Amino acid sequence: MNIQSSLSGKKILVAVTGSIAAVKAPILVSRLIKAGAEVKCVVTPSSTKFILPLSLSTLSRNKCYQDQDQWESYQAKPLHIALAEWADLIIVAPMSATSLSKFSSGSADGLLASILLAAQSQIIVAAAMNTSMWSHQSVKNNWNYMKTIEQVICLEPSEGLLACDRFGEGKMVNLDIIELASESAFCF
Repeated sequence: MNIQSSLSGKKILVAVTGSIAAVKAPILVSRLIKAGAEVKCVVTPSSTKFILPLSLSTLSRNKCYQDQDQWESYQAKPLHIALAEWADLIIVAPMSATSLSKFSSGSADGLLASILLAAQSQIIVAAAMNTSMWSHQSVKNNWNYMKTIEQVICLEPSEGLLACDRFGEGKMVNLDIIELASESAFCF
């Protein structure tokens, strides 16, 4: 089965958090669009230090949502509920330590955190952070908890040279793996 056949027509929400790996998000969005998916994007405030929402809007052909959009008066339904209900699949790539902490603790602080709590669809999280952060016990506790949530597909970071010039675990997995996880999410 090829990616085109399994993702074609699927509604995928791509969420980008504050990690240097955010620079890979536009490529992921482009690949999902080419596979036939309908894509919308959400960015956290810290992710916009690495990428522009305009890039994601242009590639997805949809508005890229930010925290300030959450409570706009023109919306008939709260945005976090509308996006959570719209999505057949949510991909958080990269998942920073901050966003991991919010999600694992049930925090609804911000648009993305609220979407993740309201979601009924499967959620793929691809962690990416500095090696020391990834190995910190609190992050490990949060990650281990995430792995117990049936709705969540956890993609651990790979080992390699990080943006901070350290070598170790912390790199976001290859986009091919994220695409494969997306494809497999629709097989069950």
